[in-house]
Order: sequence, then C-alpha cells, then structure tokens
Amino acid sequence: MSTKLLCFMLCAALLGGCATSKEVSPGATALASDTSRLVGIWAMQPLNNGIANVSEFRADGTVLLHPFNCLDSHVQAPEPGRYSIAADGSRIQVQAPQERFELKVLAFSPQTMQLGMEVAGQSLTFDYRKVTQLAPRCEGYPSAAERARQTPYQTSDFTPAPQVPAHANLQRYLGKWALDGEVQVEIRRDARGVTVIDHAASGDWHYLYNDVRWVGNALHFQSFAYSANPALFSHPLHKSQSATILQPTTDGKLRYLLMVGGELTEQVLTRVP
Repeated sequence: MSTKLLCFMLCAALLGGCATSKEVSPGATALASDTSRLVGIWAMQPLNNGIANVSEFRADGTVLLHPFNCLDSHVQAPEPGRYSIAADGSRIQVQAPQERFELKVLAFSPQTMQLGMEVAGQSLTFDYRKVTQLAPRCEGYPSAAERARQTPYQTSDFTPAPQVPAHANLQRYLGKWALDGEVQVEIRRDARGVTVIDHAASGDWHYLYNDVRWVGNALHFQSFAYSANPALFSHPLHKSQSATILQPTTDGKLRYLLMVGGELTEQVLTRVP
C-alpha cells in the first residue's frame, strides 16, 4: 500500500522526530494570505539516507515530485499529482494517482518552509528551500548526523526493550513469521517466561526492538537494524529505525507494515516451524 509520491516523502531514519503542534503556525497564516508563494521549485534538505527530493508546485494546481538521492546518481521519472492549500494555510493536501495525504505547514517564508506529516503515530519533518534550478541540495551532504550514523552501534543509539505487554490475543502472535521462507520476526517467550520480539542476527545484521505496545489487536513497535562490520557503516540499513505494525489476518497470517528505505511497505507473513 504505497505510491511513489508518498514514499519519496518519507524516511525511516526520521521516525520519532520532532512532534508537531496542532495550532496554526504563523508561517501557515503567511501562506494563506498569498497561496501563490508556494508556486515554484522547492528542494528538500537531504535526509540521513541521502534522499533529497525536489517538489515543483505549479500555478495550475499540479505538483511534480522529482526523486533524488545524494548517494545515487540514477535519475528517476518525476511523480505527478495535484495539490490544494487549506483556507487557513495550515495544510497542503496532495492527491497522488492512488492516494491522498496531507502535509502540515510548520513554518513558511518566501524562501524556506518546513512541512510535517504523521505516519504510524510518528511525526516526520521536512525542511525545504526555494531554488531556481531543478537540482538536489547535495552540497552539504553527508551532514553531521550522517557522519555520526556511520559509526559503531552504541546503546544510546537505540535502547532495546523487546518485551511484549500482556494481551488477550497474544497467543495468536507467538511463533516465527516468515516471508518467502525467510523469518522476518519472532514472538517468543524467553527463559524467564517473558514474551519478547526477536530476530536472530542474520549475516552482518543485528536487529533490536523497543516501544512495544498494543493498539487494539495490532502490535506496534520500533525496529532497529545495525551492522558490526565497519565496511557496512555507510549502508542505509545501518542504524536504521522503522515504525512497524503487525496485524492478524482472517486466514491465520500476519500483516506486516513497516518503513524501508523511505517506503511504507505492506507484506503478509506466514508462521513457520
């Protein structure tokens, strides 16, 4: 369940970012007073994984999202859509070919803007600068945050807390859950009888979990992956954090929703021995 337009806007590395206020920002008021200020080319500050997309808002209500990545010179086709601005300037609604979503205007000036978006209960923020040329802002990449990411894992990066709270439907989740025969996640009881989320180390990669909670019958948590191999510290998966949801299906399987490389994905997992 995703579209290119939505995927390009998101990045797992930013999950858990700054919370957004529900009040209308002064910048939103400024945008409402003259919505034509949005028309033009807006380049996003590169995210930690190199994503540096450029949004081209046109006067006819259409928008083109140009995908760029400072780590990859491959050129991708732009994704078209339509946009509208709320009367109070607080939100920009985007209609993609298959999906509609909203971006909250956190700050706005004629040359800069900050947009926010809620995904899986987490707040994401995106910083933009108005430019005259259709090109990514890669001159300052990698950022200090990216350089810090390309270091060995420390507990301060992500504190493991894999315990699963008690729930009437917990038995439904126990076991190893796989996609195409490869285990993606395991819900098991440890030696103390405590139920935990686990994923055994696979090759160079290690997996950790925290913020485990129930929302109805769905299990929500944060996933974290890292490598102990210095050669992989620059890999996008190293120190990547993803909001993850497991939901039961009517046929005994689990729906698996998570963010991977900036893309919201949905898969179906099967219990294996």
